[in-house]
Parts: sequence; C-alpha cells; structure tokens
Amino acid sequence: MPPSLSQARQPLFLASALLLFAGSTASASTIPDQPLPHDKPRHHPHDAKPAPHGRHEATTEEIEVSGARRALLARNGAAATKTATPIEQTPQNITVITQERMAVLNSRAVSEAVRYAAGVSDYGSKDDPRGYFGTIRGFAPDIYLDGTRTPDAASSQSFSIEPWGLEEMDVLRGATSALYGSGQLGGIINAVSKRPRADQKDEIAFQTGSYGRVQGAADLGGALNASKTLLWRFNGLIRKSDTYAKNIKNNEIYVAPSLGWKPDNRTDLTLLASFEQLDAGSTAQFLPAAGTLTATQYGRIARDFLSSDADYDVYSKRQAAIGYSFTRHLTPNWTITQNMRYAHLDLAYRFVTTSALQSDQRTITRQALLQSANYNNVTLDTRSDLKFRTGAITHELLTGIDFRSDFLANRRGQRAAPSLDLYAPVYRPITWPTYATTTNTNETESQTGLYAQEQATWHDFHLTLSGRGDFTESLTVDNLTKLHTPQANNAFTGRAGLLYSSPIGLAPYAAYSTSFQPQVGTTRLNTPFLPTRGRQVEAGLKYKPPHGTPWGEDFMLTADFFDLVETNILTTDPLDSTYQIQAGEQRTRGFEAEGVGRLPGKIDFLASFTYQDPRITKSTTTAQVGQRPVAVPSHMASLFLKRDFHLTQDLVTGIGGGVRYTGNTAGALPETFAVPSQVVWDLVAHVDYRRTSIQFNGTNIADRHYVATCTRSVACSWAPGRAVFVTLAHRW
Repeated sequence: MPPSLSQARQPLFLASALLLFAGSTASASTIPDQPLPHDKPRHHPHDAKPAPHGRHEATTEEIEVSGARRALLARNGAAATKTATPIEQTPQNITVITQERMAVLNSRAVSEAVRYAAGVSDYGSKDDPRGYFGTIRGFAPDIYLDGTRTPDAASSQSFSIEPWGLEEMDVLRGATSALYGSGQLGGIINAVSKRPRADQKDEIAFQTGSYGRVQGAADLGGALNASKTLLWRFNGLIRKSDTYAKNIKNNEIYVAPSLGWKPDNRTDLTLLASFEQLDAGSTAQFLPAAGTLTATQYGRIARDFLSSDADYDVYSKRQAAIGYSFTRHLTPNWTITQNMRYAHLDLAYRFVTTSALQSDQRTITRQALLQSANYNNVTLDTRSDLKFRTGAITHELLTGIDFRSDFLANRRGQRAAPSLDLYAPVYRPITWPTYATTTNTNETESQTGLYAQEQATWHDFHLTLSGRGDFTESLTVDNLTKLHTPQANNAFTGRAGLLYSSPIGLAPYAAYSTSFQPQVGTTRLNTPFLPTRGRQVEAGLKYKPPHGTPWGEDFMLTADFFDLVETNILTTDPLDSTYQIQAGEQRTRGFEAEGVGRLPGKIDFLASFTYQDPRITKSTTTAQVGQRPVAVPSHMASLFLKRDFHLTQDLVTGIGGGVRYTGNTAGALPETFAVPSQVVWDLVAHVDYRRTSIQFNGTNIADRHYVATCTRSVACSWAPGRAVFVTLAHRW
C-alpha cells in the first residue's frame, strides 16, 4: 500500500526540527569560532549561488572595479555542489554564464544565453517565446530558478525565465539527482535572480531592431537607510515585438521587486517576487519536410509562413512567484540557509498544428488545439553547511532537506481544422474544439528529499561524495473517465567525484552519478509506471592558470568524456499499441571541450566543441533501435572573440564576432530523413562614453536560409533570418 501524503512528509518535519535544534544549540557547540588554519576564504552563497561578480560577504569583502563591463569567466560554480566551490575544484563540467556574457550576446531568452556552451543544443537557433526546447548531452534539461525547480509541465506550460532579471545562469551537465532530486539525466539550467545590493549600479535601457521590436527596461536599487541594513531592487521590462514567423508575437510585461535585510554580517534575508504577462505564440511552424528541406515542383514554402490561423491563435501566459532566501552564519564555519518559493501560472493557448501532407504535395490537413492550464508550485530547501578539520583533511559537510509540491489542472480540446494550401493559402474560419474533451486531468505531485554531501580536501586532492533519498507521491485524476491513478516511489541517488589540483593549474577529475525521474501513467495492466533511472560516468581535465602566470590567468579550459544511460523509458506495448511499457533505453557517449575568459592581448573568448553519439539502445519498436533521437546533433562547435579599445579615459569601443556550427540531426524517428548542418555568424559592437553605451548585435548576420529542426515529416520549422538589434543604456 503506497504511503499517504502525510507519511511522505514526515521526513521533512523531522529534518527541519533537527536543523532548528542545531541552530538553537550553536552557541554551545564545539565548532571553532575562528576560521580553520589554511582555509581559503569563501563567501556564503544565497540559493547555492555565488554573490554577483566582484562582491563577497562582509567577512571576506573584496570589491573589483572594472567599469560598466565585467568578466565572462565566473569564479565559483556553487550550483554544482550547493557550496561556494571554485569551478576549477568541482569534479563536473559546468558553465556559469555571467550577466556580462548575457549582455554581450544580447540574450533575449534562455536559448540565446546558452549559446557557445559545450554540449548544449538550442534546436538549431530556433527562437520560441514559449520556453526552452534544447538538450544537454542529448536529454532535455530541467529548468531551475534560484536553486529550486520551476513548474515542469508540458513545453507550452513552462515557467518563463526572463534574462533581464538574472545575475547568471548555471549549466550543470549530467545527473544532478544526488542534490536536487528527480530530474532528467542530461543536466539542469539554473537561473539566478538579481538581488538587492548596497553598491547597486542603476541602469535603464531601450532596445529596438528586427521584428518591430521596441523594449524598455530598468534595473534600480540601493539602500533604504543610512546603515544599509535595508536594501531594495526593482527590475522591470516591457516589450512589444513580432517574431520571424508571421502573426507570432513576443509581447511581455515583467516586474521583479526584491527587498533585502542585513542587520549584521551574519544574517541575510531577501524577499524575491516576480510577475510576467506574456502574449506570444509558437514558432514551431509544423511545416512538411517537402517544401522546406527539399523543394517541390511548387518551390519552397515561405520562411514566415503561418500554418496556423491569425484569427484563432492565442498564447497568453500569466505567471507570478514570491519567495525568500534566508542565510544565517551561526559561526564563521557553520551556515544555515533556507529558500522558499511559491509560483503560479495560468495559460490560454489556441493553435493549429499540421496532421499530414496530402498527395498533391501542397495541401496540409490540420488539427485545431484549444488548451488551458492552471499550475501551482511550492518549493522549500533547508540546508546546513559545516566546515571542520580532522588532521590533514579539511571537510565541508552539507546536509539538507527539500520539499516540492505541484498541482496542474490541464484542459485540452482538439478537432479537425480546414485544410490549407502551402503556396496559395486561404484561411477559412476555425471551428473551436469543445473545451476539455481530449484531456481533462488534475495532477498533484509531491517530493521530499533528504541529502548529504561531504567535500574532503587532502593536500591537492578534492573528494566529493553526495547522496540523497527521495520520497515521491502523485495522483492523477482523469475527469473524463473518473479514473484515479495514485503513484508512490522512493529512490536513492548518489554521486562520487575526485579531482586533483596540480601546482601548474591542471586538474584531472573523474565522477560517477545517478538520476531518477517519476513518470505519470499506467501500463495496459493498470500497473503504475516506475521512474526512469539514469547513470553517468564522466572523466575530464580542467586548466586554469595559477596566479602570476605570465600569459594570463583569467581563462579556463575544460575537456571531458562522458557516458550516460537512461533506462525504464516508455515505449509502445507490443500487445496493444495504444498502451506503453517501460522497455526503452537511451544512451549518449561523447566528448566536450570548452574555453572561456580572456586571452593574451585582452581578447575575450568563448569556445566549445562537442561530439556526442545519442542512440536508442532498447525499444519494442525494432525500427527505432540504434537510431538517433530527433533534433539532437552529433557535432557542435562555436567560437566567439571580442576586443575592447580604450580610446580615452571616458571613451571605450569594442567589436566582436562569433560562429556557431550545428551538425545534422534526425528529422524523424526512425531517421527516414535528416536536417542538414548549419553555420551561423554573430556580430557585436559597442561604444561606451562614461555612463552611456550603445550596443549593436546581429545574429545570423549572413542571413543563412535553413531549417532549424524537424521532429517528424510534417513538423519542420525555419530558423530566423538575419536579426539586428540596437540597445541604448545609461548607468549611474
């Protein structure tokens, strides 16, 4: 008999009580009141994140002044360990995308921010306002905000992440369940919100450019009192814009106020809130391969072709979130942190998809979709970070508990829509589907996780051991069939990693980690699905020049080999194709190399290369075995270079450019056709005069005409053409 929800929550209350008891007895503990000998100073992160570049906690304050523009290379990769561990000492390939990197690339969405990162695909540079649809190491990643997972519904119901409101993004490759619980094997993308700070640099920005884009944004804040114990910050953005696809908008209103309270250098409480109204649509054009990848006797379909309907389309999403981050330094070596967030999302979505291409090779049959969703999400993460020494070994012991609760009310109707001529379209009225006749479900899910991590350092060896036990429970109610499907799964996941930091800056490492992901539904015999299980082996080498290196020390190179296997994947039941069983397996093996930072000659650079071999290794559908999953490239490479020139003390100009290569991808499963490889060029230039700057960004600057991705024979999408934007900003 599965445990009740109250039983599943018992570990949460027990661990919380233990943490509170530990905090109340801290003054009587034997923890030393001074830092341990030879300990390197570290700041204590909020939400497992490093403080913004150039800012540390008051106990180890170090402020760097570098003008309006800052570095591409971050110092710490705290998301990988939930502690302030330097990137070069973390036995995992991670990329920290700084605020400056997002600004230089004019990252208008998550998909644009992660460009130039190894192992990360953005689906052929296809911009989709609904969310991020790429992969990491061949698997779709989970999206986190401030260390806790955002609503993980279907793609059209994803929780939007606005880059303007972020300090950084963390790309964690591989299994992360040992610290974060259930999730995809490929990795996670963690967004870090901007927070109040006493040395706030205010900024207003105006942007215009392609697609009729008009956008205004502000980032304001500072201290509310003379003692600077109360801080505030406000991030806001308003945008009116089209996209490269006809009738698909990308209009947005975004506000994110926050308030900080720092009564002393041991206590930090930050309240975080955000609201976003997005009126946009899907740039997944659902076009046939015939007419996009290959020309027909009628030619090729227009790049901005609308396969849906201008009078029917709606994508309106409202989302709000409120939460807090609390950190208390009980002693210089012991910290308690708690993060909490409540998020709400509601969606109204109408769109028309393509069902088939008729025999005349110019007419498509279509289906009209009517969907609404209501999503509530609560996350709570409480952890203790303790540093101590035993003989020659220094330890950092992390223990914690987190809880997540999700509720989704999903309603969907679908019906046939009028056919459409691809080369001489006549849009006839759409008859609305009946509301909630295809899908009408209420889904609730909870997850409670207990985790612990030991980071031990002996001389130049760094050992990381992580383990986590999760208790998950879900209930799916089908309001059409009145069927109730309860599921309960417990899982243990772990990670072990060892890294050696050599005196010359080379750091070889090896790691093993596991993952799991619950799946909603039952088999033909009404047996609940088991979670998918994943395992990863990774071995690599990092290089960060030591302090004082003549040719520079502000860059890092990473190279690694990886092998990922995920089991219990759903595949067609051979006895009844309307059901599924868990007989599938997918594997990805490959090699990654990445460089970021500053080269001699003050040249900023981003470079990456990826070779990966994603394969379906087991399936009840014989034709799928040995095949590549759709839209996952086997090869990717990129290079971005930028150089600033200080013409006078007040005048700085800079120019840069990049090239991105994405190898061919499978267009259908099995791979009956492939989407060709792509090469795209980017350009950036800026002029800064004192506190004012003008920046030019261009993507696909050569205006390459290519198909971004296909997921089946009638689900292909063009990539955007040349797009240019100009941003005027003033800081004070």
